[in-house]
This record gives sequence, structure tokens and C-alpha cells, in this order.
Amino acid sequence: MKKALVVLAIIVAATFSWFAYLSLDADKRDQDAAQVPLITVMEILHASDLQAGVKQAVKNGNEEEIDAWMAQAREVGQAANLSPEDMDYLSSETAEDYVVFNAKRQLYNEAFEARYYALEDVDVLKEQYPEAKDLFARTDALIEKRDAIIQQIAVAISGSEQPDEAALEEARKQWLAQASN
Repeated sequence: MKKALVVLAIIVAATFSWFAYLSLDADKRDQDAAQVPLITVMEILHASDLQAGVKQAVKNGNEEEIDAWMAQAREVGQAANLSPEDMDYLSSETAEDYVVFNAKRQLYNEAFEARYYALEDVDVLKEQYPEAKDLFARTDALIEKRDAIIQQIAVAISGSEQPDEAALEEARKQWLAQASN
């Protein structure tokens, strides 16, 4: 009987010790969670207001405005209690290059879309925005599809598999009319 009481006492002591350990571990995790920043560096750099502001600054060629937007990004980082390493990154030229790079890609996409619907050449854009070179194949494919659609419209207008220039011109006018809607 004494042996059973000793074993029971050991089990009770082990159980209380285990619960005490879990309680201390939970307190430690709560303290660690309190130190986790509210926002990440990438969330700051991808914030819509920052991206729109930097894009406008890039479009205007205004380096001071880009610097002002990056200063605001650093303020957000400080308010969010980012780590010193993250703050160093936000202060780096690499972070600025990153947001400027993304802004130029967005500008390319916007300019491409406008030229696509207006049936204008995009080669100038490719020279102006080399940052978007990985998009060039995709945009060329879109232009080919657009031209094929215009060709199909011209075939329907002319009733011939080889439409004449007048049918092609009418097809382009219909494309432009549809694009303006």
C-alpha cells in the first residue's frame, strides 16, 4: 500500500511539474509574440499607397519624391517595431531600387494596355522599360491574338479568306470603337 502511495505521489508531482512547465512555456511564447512586428518589410514595400506614390514619382522623374516615399516607409517600419536588420534594408538603396523597379513594370503594363487597345506600336515601350523584359513575350503574344481577331473581323466583313485593305481598315475601326467602350 505504501508503494502505491509513493507511486501516486510521484505521478501527482510529475503532473504538477508538467503543468508548471507548460505555463512557463506559454508565458515565454506570449512574450515572443509581443515582439513580432505587426507588418513585414515586404508588406510595407507592397503597400498600395507607397507603390502608387513611387510610380507617380518615377513617371515624373522626381527622385526627391521617391526619397520622401521611402522615408515614409521607414517611419512605418519604426512604428511597426521592425528588427534592426529590416530597418537597415528599408534604408538601403536595394529597397529603393526594388520599389522603383516594380513601379517601372507597372508603368509598362499601363502604357502597354493603352497602346494595345489603341492599335499602337509597343517597341518604344520595350526600350523605355527594360525592367519588364520578362513580360515582352507575353505582350507580343497578346498583340498577335489581337491582330488575329482583327483579321477575323475583316474576313467576316469582306466574306473572303483574304480580306482587302478596306475590310482590314473597317475591322480596325470596329476594334477601336469596341475598345473605347
